[in-house]
Amino acid sequence: MSKTWSVVLVLLLATIGHVCADPLTEDMTKLNAQWDAAINDPNFDALLPMYAADASLMPPGAAPVSGPTAIRDFFAKRGTSVKDHKLELVEILQMGDYAYVTSRFKASLVKGEETTMLSGSTVKLYEHQSNGEWKVKSHIFVRE
Repeated sequence: MSKTWSVVLVLLLATIGHVCADPLTEDMTKLNAQWDAAINDPNFDALLPMYAADASLMPPGAAPVSGPTAIRDFFAKRGTSVKDHKLELVEILQMGDYAYVTSRFKASLVKGEETTMLSGSTVKLYEHQSNGEWKVKSHIFVRE
């Protein structure tokens, strides 16, 4: 009988843990999925509402760009060569109306008949908006 209660207790705790999941983690996981979808579709205009009006992007080996339109244009200029982009959430640190979010990424870079696997890290500083949305204020990424 005690074995049955142990199983019930484990299932109950797992269910409670799932119900009490951190809303910020859920939000950032959804934002990562939206970002991946915009790059993979490709629908670079879908990036526009994800970035704050004064957002900055600091890409490796290139000059920083500012504002949602310039950030969209940066990724659009790279074209559709990036395939199967996938962000995996690593860590979130919330500081009031800001959240510092690190993720790992994997993707394929397709040039002609050659495919190269890409991986690296991304750091985003999100700002919580008055309407409840989180928008990227600063975005840095590096390849391994």
